[in-house]
Amino acid sequence: MSSEDEEMDVNKEKHEDDMEDDDDDNSDDTSSDSSEEQIDESKQESELVALRDIVQSNLYNYQSHIDYITLSRQYGNLDHLRLARQTMSEIFPLTQQLWLDWFHDEKQLLISNTQENKNMIQLFERAVNDYLSIMIWIEYVQYRIPYYVSLNSIEELRNLFERGLSSCAVHLTDGSLIWAAYIETEKAILDGLILNYNQNNTNKDLKEKILQHVDYIVTLYRRQLSIPLRDMKNVYYKDYNEFCQQYKEYLPSNYTEKYDLVIKHDYDLAIQHLERCEKFEKELEDTKRSVATYRKYIEFEKEPARIQCLYERAIVDNCLDGDLWLSYIDFAEEYLSSTTLLQPIYERSLRNCTWVATLWIRYAEYMELTKTVDHSQLKQIYDRALNSDPTNLISFVDIQLAYLQYRRRHYDQELLSNNTEQCEILKEEIRRACEYTCDQYQELFLSSADPNLFLKYNGQLELFWVHLEVKIFHSIDHARQIWNGRTLMNKTHNQLISNLWKAYYYTEINYGDEKHARKVLYRALNHIKTMDYPLAICDILLEHEKKYGTIQQLKETKEKLKEIKSKIVPVEKPRRQQQQQQQQQTNNKKQPNKGNQKDNKKKPVKNANNKMDTTAPPVHTNGNTTTDQQPLSPRKRKLSPEEPQNLKKKPVVPTIDSEGFKIPALPPQLPSVPSQPSSSSTTPSTSTLNTSKHTDHLNTVFVANLSYEADEEALRQALSPAGPIKDVRIVKHEWSGKSKGFGYVDFQTSEGYRQALKLDNTPINGRPMYVNPYDANKSASNDLTKKFKYATSLEQNKLFLSNLPFSATKEQIENLFKEKGYTVKDIRLVTQKSGKPKGLAYVEFNDAHEAAQAVMKTDGTMMDEHAIKVALSNPPPRKETNTKPTGQKTTSLGQAPKATGPRGKGYSQLSLVPRKLASASTTPTSTAPKSESTPSTTSKMNNDDFRNMLFSKK
Repeated sequence: MSSEDEEMDVNKEKHEDDMEDDDDDNSDDTSSDSSEEQIDESKQESELVALRDIVQSNLYNYQSHIDYITLSRQYGNLDHLRLARQTMSEIFPLTQQLWLDWFHDEKQLLISNTQENKNMIQLFERAVNDYLSIMIWIEYVQYRIPYYVSLNSIEELRNLFERGLSSCAVHLTDGSLIWAAYIETEKAILDGLILNYNQNNTNKDLKEKILQHVDYIVTLYRRQLSIPLRDMKNVYYKDYNEFCQQYKEYLPSNYTEKYDLVIKHDYDLAIQHLERCEKFEKELEDTKRSVATYRKYIEFEKEPARIQCLYERAIVDNCLDGDLWLSYIDFAEEYLSSTTLLQPIYERSLRNCTWVATLWIRYAEYMELTKTVDHSQLKQIYDRALNSDPTNLISFVDIQLAYLQYRRRHYDQELLSNNTEQCEILKEEIRRACEYTCDQYQELFLSSADPNLFLKYNGQLELFWVHLEVKIFHSIDHARQIWNGRTLMNKTHNQLISNLWKAYYYTEINYGDEKHARKVLYRALNHIKTMDYPLAICDILLEHEKKYGTIQQLKETKEKLKEIKSKIVPVEKPRRQQQQQQQQQTNNKKQPNKGNQKDNKKKPVKNANNKMDTTAPPVHTNGNTTTDQQPLSPRKRKLSPEEPQNLKKKPVVPTIDSEGFKIPALPPQLPSVPSQPSSSSTTPSTSTLNTSKHTDHLNTVFVANLSYEADEEALRQALSPAGPIKDVRIVKHEWSGKSKGFGYVDFQTSEGYRQALKLDNTPINGRPMYVNPYDANKSASNDLTKKFKYATSLEQNKLFLSNLPFSATKEQIENLFKEKGYTVKDIRLVTQKSGKPKGLAYVEFNDAHEAAQAVMKTDGTMMDEHAIKVALSNPPPRKETNTKPTGQKTTSLGQAPKATGPRGKGYSQLSLVPRKLASASTTPTSTAPKSESTPSTTSKMNNDDFRNMLFSKK
């Protein structure tokens, strides 16, 4: 017993010892593994830290950002990965794949999709603003569906889908994906409603919801099938028809007339447009989506919404093309007037093309124009622009010049407020900015000593500084300091540029005195031997002495210039001839086919003194040449001397006479000629307009679409709330004195001018008047046809109502939307020129989301037995009217062309020629063969012939 116990104790001790040994071995293995892992983690951390430092040392190195993100994701280091993505997204827009990877990694860390995660929502919102991506939109709505369904918030889900459609709905290649996601989501909701209704058939409210939901889905199909998209045939013939068959019991009784025929018509038009677009899509694939192909595609499209989508697609494929961004901005400024749409485009362009100075300048000018930022923020924009590409000489000069021009405008605004103390502070700040800019140019680009480069680049900065001193600050002394201390005396090569001396001279003549101006010219003579155009300085000096000098000074100047020219001309003349020959050779290389055309032209005749005869035929004071020079057309009558001269049309004055010589330009016509008879009493407005061309139009507005009954007093009362008015002029017909429907209003202050522009579309005598800035370079007809156009782009905060009863009023429409819970900002009823309603209206809201909700709740609402149609305002482009050639007049059915007399009008005498003979006189030109049975009108017919013709049987 004891021996066995002892043996068991011994074995137990051995076993325990063995276990301890095993534990020791395991602990050794674990410690060795953990130490290896620690070594690997520390090595990975050091690699990631090294990449992070590289990124932070140069934030604009795109590839370093990509390497940092890739390595962080490979090592699974979440902290470094989030930092890398956040840093890159603040500097550069991310591609679609980078965003999708980010979403995938973040969603794995979420606990539940039914809880709102603000960080994820912010990520999605930033992603949809970088580039056009349908997959990101689909990912966004799929992420939000569980949350909205848990709250039973279908309207919020629909608003999110509508936002996606506003960006991607017209995407020809991939747009059908987001439409399919939208419709499938609505179908799932519909199936849930039907399931609940089958469990409780007595619920009438549920039945009504099902009918409305079916109607809503059919409306979605109608919207989708009216847009040219790929795979739309499958959608129409399969998806849409299957849906109608499956839910036909819930379709309205007038389904065919209300939906089916309309959808088929819109679908046919979309298919036709799709076939034309597929040619460009194929060309895009062949050219690897080049910018040139996109430009041709954009030029083909006429719909603003599709053009915007094409620009977005082009930017996805060519995001670094600065000219493409500039074209997109030009389009956006014309069709997308909303600040919420334009400003993101500017900011996206700068994130893609930070080195394009024009983008920075236009962005800063836009922010200044819209007054969305203050002075300090604008200064930050210009500082960022300079730091974007500091080594580019052209960009530096353009941005600095734009910044100085902005500071000048800022100074002018303070000057209008009569704040003298602040103006003095700003003046010194501008001077310091100009000095710092010119010094910085010298530091960065000191190696460029070429005088041509100075005039092209740095000279612009210094000359603009001079302009500020003499024109804005009225300080000729500071301007002289710039000329003498910087521009001329401080730079030896600038003294050889004659244009700089001329600019200095004219500065003294216009803003200084003639004594300083004479000194400038005599200083220029010291460098006359090495100057680029010395004879120009000599001519200016001679003219100066003729105007301002004494007879003794004129004599001395002539003698001195004669001596100078005797030394310069023998050297200067061959050099000029050589330059002309080189220029001529360059022009011949550019235009190789012009030689034959020049030989065929008549050579000018020279007079006896071997000088070209520059005399032109006599020209009348009203601009008409003599009858030998320009014979009158026989169809145009001459105006009698008693008729007013202002009725004559302005003739086209030829620039070359019959012998090939250039006719000199006519002198400007005086406002009034004493020899002319006074015009009739019905033309006061015309003379007023002619004299007003010589006045200041900075505070003048152009008003159009006026009622013909509106007079100056009515227009004055309508615009008087803007401010004090100086003058009101309504343009009238010269012969009748009636209004032409437009005019001009001069305000005494610039504030009144700006407030008047806000009164655009204010009704006057039942018609909305159009108020726009006056442009002296455009005629009134151009203003009427170009300035005042209704929007032709998608207006997301405005609804278009059609099929309204003619008796509908603004109050009724406003009450209609109030009943649905919406507040209307403005309502405009569309009327004909006579004032009769068209049954159309535009309703504007404060918010685009509110407008989108109002469409869904008010479309199809009954008003006075009319089912009104409600949609987002998206006017089509205006079609150009086909104007017929002058002189052609369309005849009505059965009407022969009227004979005209020598004055181009019909004869007043009655035609006594029988119809039979008159018709026969017009037939000889016909090529149709005569019938044998038809008697000739030239042969005489007796009574028997007439009897046989009348009683002849066919």
